[in-house]
Amino acid sequence: MSQGHKTRKIVARIIVALLLGIAMGYGIGTSLASDAARGRALTMKDYVANFDTYKAKLESGSPIAAMILAGVFLALVTFALYELLVWGVDRLLAALDRRRVSASDQSGTPPPW
Repeated sequence: MSQGHKTRKIVARIIVALLLGIAMGYGIGTSLASDAARGRALTMKDYVANFDTYKAKLESGSPIAAMILAGVFLALVTFALYELLVWGVDRLLAALDRRRVSASDQSGTPPPW
């Protein structure tokens, strides 16, 4: 693996990490804003009237084995998606690099000086 390929791969990883970070930050921020709006709209009277529903949501749980398997599966899918995006960005950067190099190649006889 050449030095240029390693550098391009690192740049691709940085680009993908930044884009995924921005996307996740936006998603989490939107979710938090939505939860905050629902919390501000919920009055004590509404909460007490639907207390059994809220309590049932808190008490309903999933088996720990299923949660562990789901966590492992999601981690593998996330890693695979990250690597696929890195591969795609690396191919894109390689194509742009080839285009830049081919545009700078000037065929013909060199100048006499």
